[in-house]
Amino acid sequence: MITIDRDTCIGCELCVSDCFTEDIEMVDGKANPKDNFCIECGHCLAICPVNAVTLKDYSSADVISVTEEDRLDPEQLLRWIKTRRTIRQFTEETVAPEDLQKILAMGVHSPKGGNVQNVSFVVIEDNLLHARKLAIESLYKLSDLSESMKKEPNMMRYAKNWKRMYEESQLPDAKDRLFFGAPCVILLVSPSPINACIAASHMETMVYSLGLGMLYSGFTTRAVNYSPELKEFLGMQESDTVQASLIIGHPAVRYERSTPKKLPVVIRR
Repeated sequence: MITIDRDTCIGCELCVSDCFTEDIEMVDGKANPKDNFCIECGHCLAICPVNAVTLKDYSSADVISVTEEDRLDPEQLLRWIKTRRTIRQFTEETVAPEDLQKILAMGVHSPKGGNVQNVSFVVIEDNLLHARKLAIESLYKLSDLSESMKKEPNMMRYAKNWKRMYEESQLPDAKDRLFFGAPCVILLVSPSPINACIAASHMETMVYSLGLGMLYSGFTTRAVNYSPELKEFLGMQESDTVQASLIIGHPAVRYERSTPKKLPVVIRR
C-alpha cells in the first residue's frame, strides 16, 4: 500500500492517470489512495515530480533518480547479445561478494507479472561439492526414466548422460560435468516460471557486464526439484520449485567472434 503526503502533493494527477489498477483518486485537489487494488508496483512513487508518495513496508534507501545517462546504448547491447557465449570452462577464482550482490540485485529489481515478488534465491558457494554430489545422485535416480519422461524430447539421451556423469563421479580426480568447476551456483525459486526466467535473464546481463560467465543448467534444476534430500541440505522447503539454475564464475576460455543464427520466423499483421 502507499501513503501520499497531502502537504507535498501538488495535485498534478500524474499518479492518478498512471495507476494501472485505478486505485488513486483526487480528493479536494490532492491525490488520495483508495487502498482497494494496489499491487505495490511503485509507478506512483516513480512518476511523482515532488516525491510525495511512499510505499509502506519498503525501504527507500536504494531509490534513485532517473537521468538520461541511464539509457543503454542499443548498438552496444545488441553487440553484447551477439557475442555472449555459454561458459562451461571456469577458473578457480571466486566471485567477489560485491559482484554477487549486484547479480542478486538485478534479480530483485527485474519485472514481475502483477508485481508479484515471488522469486527467491539460493546461493551455493561453500557447500558446492556436497551439493554437486547430491545433485548427481538425484540425476542418476532420474535416469531410470518413467514412461511419461520417456516421451519428453531428448530425454533418452539425457538419461545416458546422467548415468555416465554418476559413474565418472565415482572415479578419483573425476571431471566436474555438472558445475564445470564454477565457484558459485544460484538457484531461482518461484511458483512462477515466467517471473523466475525474467529475473534470470536480467541477472545474466549483470554477470557478463562484470566480466564473468555463466551457464543455465537445466540438469541442476531437475536434480534439485527431484531430490527432497538436496532441498533439505540447501535449506529449502520440499514444496519449493527451482525454475532456473545459474552456474557462475570467471571464464577459463575466450571466444574470438560471434556465431550465426538462423533467420527467425516473423509474422506481421
